Amino acid sequence: MIADHLWRTRCVIVDAGEVPKFVGGLTRGRTGLVVDKQLPEHRDALMAGDLKGLPVLELNAAPVTVGTLREVGSFIRENGLQTVAGLGGGSVLDAVKLAALFTADPGLTIFAERHAKRSGLLVLPPITNPKDRPKTILMPSTVGTGAEVSAVACLDTAVGRRLIVSRHLAGDVAVLDAGHLATLPKHLVFEGLLEAFLRVAGTMIGSKESIFDDDGYVLIQRIVRLGQRLTREDSPMLRLAGGHLSMETHTGWALIGRDPYGAKHWYLASELAYVTGARKMTATASVIGPVWEEIGKGASAWGDAGRLQRLWSTVAAAEPSVDPDPVQGIKELMWNWGITGLEHISEETLLRTTDATIRNWGGALPMLRGIDAFQIQHVLNAAAGGQHILPSPAGERTAAREGR
Repeated sequence: MIADHLWRTRCVIVDAGEVPKFVGGLTRGRTGLVVDKQLPEHRDALMAGDLKGLPVLELNAAPVTVGTLREVGSFIRENGLQTVAGLGGGSVLDAVKLAALFTADPGLTIFAERHAKRSGLLVLPPITNPKDRPKTILMPSTVGTGAEVSAVACLDTAVGRRLIVSRHLAGDVAVLDAGHLATLPKHLVFEGLLEAFLRVAGTMIGSKESIFDDDGYVLIQRIVRLGQRLTREDSPMLRLAGGHLSMETHTGWALIGRDPYGAKHWYLASELAYVTGARKMTATASVIGPVWEEIGKGASAWGDAGRLQRLWSTVAAAEPSVDPDPVQGIKELMWNWGITGLEHISEETLLRTTDATIRNWGGALPMLRGIDAFQIQHVLNAAAGGQHILPSPAGERTAAREGR
């Protein structure tokens, strides 16, 4: 996970029914629309107004692959697009962002293919001519990823899932419309709020103290309060608030000055999701409790125990009903929000996930430096209910020697 802060995206909230007119006023030159196939109502609403007659490409809301990028890239080139509007969840918006960038500089495709085997993180070099990149107008239909404003995107390659980073990936304009979030199943709203919550919480726990800690605590409390309110009622405005908070995890002050690799749980959850084919937040729900338990035991490579306790104290202050213990508390919060982890993690899954996590994020790489295969296996085994017989984690042995 990368905590970026570029302030280059214009973020706009529009009234219901005003998106076609607003987007139509933004476009210059040839414009096309890339939309999730599962959103025909939203597509038709856009096409019925000021965007009538635009070329349209419909995509499946699935992990972005090189094939997806070829499809979107061909759509951009064949229609000579100068602006691409994207409507959908994180994968659709990632496809638009990456395809627009790779179309502007085909050399980036060669770079990505060459470096994909080295680690799970690919930091792209500056593009040759930024003005050749089509402008992007990104309209999320989900909560949580903040893909419309972030400078990162996920790409599934032949060697695994990769996190692509470039300052040119952030959307030029991000448009929030409550109507686009209205059809999102409620359990995915809660998953999105958990994703936004852990983006901030995980990064703060894995970073040193900062003058922006109060901003982080306040944002976390706002997310928790919104989630608890949504358990009692649902409305377009509450969902819109969720979308706004997702954006704010990227564009606000909460993550300024943090360790960009502070949210250690993300790397493990990403690999577990890739190996099992599960949703990212389902995998996250499986591992976050065990990761926090290791932090509490003094395995500092995962995060700081004191910062975890202080952060959770702010959560308990905002929502006194949750357990004051972070490990039990996060489990209760996820239970309240209807979020559950994987029903079963086999030994094969455990070993494959461990291998991929170390290969892509560990060793000499900064993301999981100091965390070895034993520690990862221990966390995954705890997520599996402790059913597999494995060696003790190195982190726990170290903590014991130091008397922690």
